[in-house]
Amino acid sequence: MDNEQIKATILEYVQGSDHPDLDVYRRDVKPELLDLWLRRLDQYGALGGFQGQHILEAGCGFGWDAVGLSLKFDAKVTATDILPSMIDGVTQCLAAMAAKGKPLNVEARQADICTLDLPDNSLGGIFSSEAVEHVHSLEAMYANCLRMLKPGARLLIVNDSNCYNPEMRDRNREMWVERDESFEHAQWLKEEVRPVEHANAKPYQAMREDIIREAAPELSSEQVTKIARATAGLVRPEIVAAVAAYQRDGSVPVRPENSWCRNPETGEYAERLLDPFEMRDGLRAAGFRTQLRHLFTKMPHRLLNGIAIRPINEKLFGMRPQFVLVAEKPA
Repeated sequence: MDNEQIKATILEYVQGSDHPDLDVYRRDVKPELLDLWLRRLDQYGALGGFQGQHILEAGCGFGWDAVGLSLKFDAKVTATDILPSMIDGVTQCLAAMAAKGKPLNVEARQADICTLDLPDNSLGGIFSSEAVEHVHSLEAMYANCLRMLKPGARLLIVNDSNCYNPEMRDRNREMWVERDESFEHAQWLKEEVRPVEHANAKPYQAMREDIIREAAPELSSEQVTKIARATAGLVRPEIVAAVAAYQRDGSVPVRPENSWCRNPETGEYAERLLDPFEMRDGLRAAGFRTQLRHLFTKMPHRLLNGIAIRPINEKLFGMRPQFVLVAEKPA
């Protein structure tokens, strides 16, 4: 299928569901941006070796990358997301296309990439764009992806939540405070972002306070607030353990610098800041052959896309936060 046909298909696909959680994404699908999107898909397909493969997308959102990869590279795509509301919308969009006699080679599946149970050595590629900053355990994700990939196949991670970029750091940390403390922000999530997913949204600190009061109702309000602030980034069992430690010796945890905005019940992160070098090393430790890259398209920066010198990479991340990890399972 040529690029004009792919663009027309995407514009039709995104109108296939009236699911309210898709509205915020549908606003981003602008015809004038589709040429850039297609150029990005070309880069992803080349780096991932996706032509004619069965690809898994981890964190598909409403599925337009999954559809684009399928059409552009004649690939079967299993599109997964941990959020049921996203998969409901994707399923509706796929069904609408099929009802028009335009079926797409995409399967939607609600799943956690850390525990997804596809067969060993069954996938010709895995793709994830702007999603891993939410994953509760990157180590578990890497291990499961390695298991599911065929020997020689690649995991391609694209992200811009980069701790080396000052603008991204400032933006994320400002957002974390709102998500953790603000009831107004929670209401905005319900009304303007994803009303189904966030129907019961509550500030994360308030959620931690509920857990602390449940574990130790005798604590004062001041003590509850102190522990709640210190346990940002922890999940329920860890918070309960922190309460016990506080009662025993008065100690409280130290919140992590780049990853403390986290749902204490599900473990999912809200846009944590990622360290691309740590991720590269983690993928290598999991058993992948891994390269850290950039996606510059213009000269002279394009010459630096694959450079392996860390100080230069850090400077490049300061200019532009986006990074790519190409992780290949050894044959």
